[in-house]
Amino acid sequence: MSLRYLALWCIPAALHAQDVLKTDTRSLDSFEGDRPGITTKHAEYAPTTDGATDGSKALRLTFHTPAAYPSVAFTFDPPQDFRGYGGLAFDVYNPGRNTVAFNTRIDSSDQADGGGNHSRTGRGSIDGGQRATFVIPFGTDPSTLGVKALPGFGAFRSVGASGKGPFDLGHIVNWQVFLNLPAEDREIIIDTVRLVPGHKEDFSNLVDKYGQYTRETWPGKVTADTDFAAQLAVEDRDIAAHPAPKDRDIYGGWAAGPKLDATGFFRVAEYDGKWAFVDPEGRLFLSFGPTCVGTTDETTIKGREELFNGLPTDDPALNAARTEGGEDFLKANLIRKYGQPYIKPWLERSYTRLLSWGFNTIAAFSSWESIGNGRVPYTLTIWPANKHPRVTWGTGYVRGMDDPFDPRFAADVASAVEAQAARAKDDPFCIGYFVGNEEAWGFYKNDPANHYGLALGALKATTADSPAKQALLKQLREKYTDIGALNSAWGTTFADWNVLDAPVSLQDKLKGAVLANLSAFLSLYAEKYFRTVSEAIKKADPNHLYLGCRFAGYSPEVLAAAAKYCDVLSFNIYREKLSASEWAILDAYNKPVLIGEFHFGSTDRGVFDTGLFAAADQASRGGSYETYVWSALDHPKFVGAHWFQYADQPATGRSMDGENAGIGIVSITDTPHQEFIDSIRQTNADIYSYRFQK
Repeated sequence: MSLRYLALWCIPAALHAQDVLKTDTRSLDSFEGDRPGITTKHAEYAPTTDGATDGSKALRLTFHTPAAYPSVAFTFDPPQDFRGYGGLAFDVYNPGRNTVAFNTRIDSSDQADGGGNHSRTGRGSIDGGQRATFVIPFGTDPSTLGVKALPGFGAFRSVGASGKGPFDLGHIVNWQVFLNLPAEDREIIIDTVRLVPGHKEDFSNLVDKYGQYTRETWPGKVTADTDFAAQLAVEDRDIAAHPAPKDRDIYGGWAAGPKLDATGFFRVAEYDGKWAFVDPEGRLFLSFGPTCVGTTDETTIKGREELFNGLPTDDPALNAARTEGGEDFLKANLIRKYGQPYIKPWLERSYTRLLSWGFNTIAAFSSWESIGNGRVPYTLTIWPANKHPRVTWGTGYVRGMDDPFDPRFAADVASAVEAQAARAKDDPFCIGYFVGNEEAWGFYKNDPANHYGLALGALKATTADSPAKQALLKQLREKYTDIGALNSAWGTTFADWNVLDAPVSLQDKLKGAVLANLSAFLSLYAEKYFRTVSEAIKKADPNHLYLGCRFAGYSPEVLAAAAKYCDVLSFNIYREKLSASEWAILDAYNKPVLIGEFHFGSTDRGVFDTGLFAAADQASRGGSYETYVWSALDHPKFVGAHWFQYADQPATGRSMDGENAGIGIVSITDTPHQEFIDSIRQTNADIYSYRFQK
């Protein structure tokens, strides 16, 4: 379908042709009197005269910690018809000093789940002392255009409205503001909630030949090929004025600090009660650097031609970077900037940049060309082949989890490790190996079904097809001996053990002995997995570290096994900053911890999504970076944090999933985000003194 017809008006597909585009503003709440239907979870609200923008009163929202998603919701009774309007706008004032990253959600049914079904969610951020107007847009569903987010909404700050499930603007039951795992209590003041008029949308020629948004301008935007040389000259002067910090050795370790035993490779050790890497020269080393150096995200043209209809057909760089699936704007811009072949000069520039910015690591998902360079230490990521089966469970884990009980898993891991080790095992600049990423371990804080999802998933398989289920049934037989004992403990009526060979569901029996048995199996599962991976790494490459699996979900059972076999525990932690209470779970494990991913994104450089944590602009990103890094260094177990990612994602979305966030340190034109870099550089220069001398 042509985008001209799909996205003509800033109203969702739920509207029909006869619906009228509203041209007026409709007031919803000004909080001058009592507003019925406000509900809270781990939050509170109160009227205030501070920050009022319509009348004399506004509403102060206070969000408390510890809580996963403290929220304030505004119910509409009866449900409201928002069709024809462009969005729900609201004024926000941040009376505090700290940036507040907040989320919004709007529901069209009491059955809304927050995951997209009958709901749309968004993200915003407001700096301390700042006032701004935000809008939840009702425009074209971004997913229909293959992107995560679409351009902003006039003078308002768009929080976006993501979600792929059913949604009915004609039946809105509530909207809410919530925070994502705040490290401390936070508050904002809101006022003048209203529906704002719709407007025409035009997504034709959305990006120029450089992959940049065509409707706005910003500092560093490229307007002609000659701008690249000018930018290089400016950056040369900046780098010359800011060489790598003087307290670093050739690996980026703390040359001004103590000298420990040197092994010629990276290791880990405790020093003065705090964990750290120790670099090959024996210097304390804290690992900071970006992921995805040397990688790019292709963006798909096919089926979305109108987004790109302003591209020249005879542009040499574009043609050289074009793939069967679409455009690689970053590659095209690197060709324009560095000439052909572009790889070597671009990589040399990248290494020099990273050191000048105070980084000392090229992190996960970076290309082989960017690592093994003899200038910047790096991590490697191992992906075992999929010749072995997986245990599938839960809608959030479609890929499922490796089944370590199948002998093919050990073979797949060994093969993948050996391939990487053949290139890196003798390289002192290699820190170590991640294996996998954000695997489907489940998360114990959610509910028992999520905590023990792997065990429940194994039970739902057939014994013949699942080595994991075979291991689970073996464990149960050893504990209960006969089926009657199992039935007595579980409250079940299985006729015999053979009945369990078929898929079994225990969703209504998650308590008592059932949970204890599922926990025992989860421990067995994690033990088998991490032991198998560790043995493969140590056999193929005894010189380098096993850096874990970059947890997203986890549980005590899984962490205990990981701590037993990994040299470093790794987590991808997207937060405002680290909370001591949340990470007290690490007290049980005497292991260092590395953050595999974090970021703060903004939309002030022509990219439309903020990523998982929003910032107002480049300067605000820098302040958020500093706050996060200091919070990590305050914890004695954390030994570094890796930024996701080096370059912004394409404005038109990466081909694999449509992500299009402004989360890079450089833009799609390889232009450094200078305000952000200025703050990064200052923070990184002080990591060792902050950690070990404060």
